Amino acid sequence: RRKTCVRCSRTVDDGSWIKVESGSGALCDNCWKYMYLPKCRRCNLPIEKQALSSSDGQLKGKYHRDCFSCHTCQKPFPDKTFYVFDGRPYCDYHYHEVNNSLCAASDCGCPIEGPCAVSHAGGRYHPEHLTCEHEACTKRLVEYWEVEGRMLCERHMRRVVDMERAGMGLGLERLDIDVAEGEDSRARRRMTRFIDIGGL
Repeated sequence: RRKTCVRCSRTVDDGSWIKVESGSGALCDNCWKYMYLPKCRRCNLPIEKQALSSSDGQLKGKYHRDCFSCHTCQKPFPDKTFYVFDGRPYCDYHYHEVNNSLCAASDCGCPIEGPCAVSHAGGRYHPEHLTCEHEACTKRLVEYWEVEGRMLCERHMRRVVDMERAGMGLGLERLDIDVAEGEDSRARRRMTRFIDIGGL
């Protein structure tokens, strides 16, 4: 007997309909699946067969096997290893990107897992990569100076400030007094914070 789906109003005459619990009509097969089967968190379509989910509750929702991939780049996890951030699965790189745990050093940019150096501006670095930003200086910074947005060791801070003062005709004899008393607004003393960023 012909039926009309109470949800989509489509006429169903192939026998693939489900009686509504209240007994006042029927649902077509597609509407029943959409209303009662779990939906994939990636594509939002009903999951009819096997679903991937998390037993520990960190990964929210369920996924079709083919839809289970990095939330950002949508690449699958060939070694079955993934990270979870805000209830979603991520590959190594994109997890660290959303977690703000990529090294801020211009010649690195790799994930940080373990010891992490944090600059005054909040940049995160591998401890060995937080170094003086003066040309060719590789001194690691724990206590350092910020001069016009650059992080410098004390030696290069003094050199930069000396050159600026010489160019402005201020003389060099006041440098030690000004910096020691914090009167030189161009050079600010900063301290590195150290934290630990866990892995998987």
